[in-house]
Amino acid sequence: MKHRAREIIGRLLAEIGVSVEPRQVEACAALAEWLAPAAAKLGLTQFDTAEALAENLIGPGLYLLPHIGEASCWLGEVGAGSGALGLSIALLRPDVRVDVLDRRQRAWRFIGLTNKRFRIGNCRSMCVDMREVPEGEPKYDLIVARAVAPEEELFQYLPEWIVAEGRIALLQTARRAAGNRQFCRLVHQMTNLAGLWLDIYGKSNGDGIASPEYS
Repeated sequence: MKHRAREIIGRLLAEIGVSVEPRQVEACAALAEWLAPAAAKLGLTQFDTAEALAENLIGPGLYLLPHIGEASCWLGEVGAGSGALGLSIALLRPDVRVDVLDRRQRAWRFIGLTNKRFRIGNCRSMCVDMREVPEGEPKYDLIVARAVAPEEELFQYLPEWIVAEGRIALLQTARRAAGNRQFCRLVHQMTNLAGLWLDIYGKSNGDGIASPEYS
């Protein structure tokens, strides 16, 4: 129910230490209430109630908020599915640009329709496969993915989507978190879901040490 989604989102924001307007929390709860059953019917999520969607899809993404940075930040979410994570971040950070990407036509159309329904002006949906970066596509300051693909594959393709000093954020289980020699882990934070962590990676100097811009 909407009031339970509102309670979950508000509680998590308080625990994380992020302050937003009550109307933004209300907007996220309304998003969860509408999106959960609609996305479930299309097979874009298994969470068909506002409460479950807020806890499992919106909740983990809230841990990104302290790391998004300034208003000039451009954030991309790949493999978005229902779009719950990216759309909710756009609602809570109307000062940043958010692109929500998925390779499936039905996901792209659904996210676009949801975006129009809630009039989220700083967000857009794109039908794109992360493995096929079209020439001229935007370069993001921060790109985020729920790590369902092998980490090696994510680190093969996601760097193509970020600016030189950009970061990669993965929501993944601790056993998967590894990184590689080109990227070192800057943040390792437990989310509200047991066993699911937020890991943020920045480019290293080649020996696993962060480049000066991250120090």
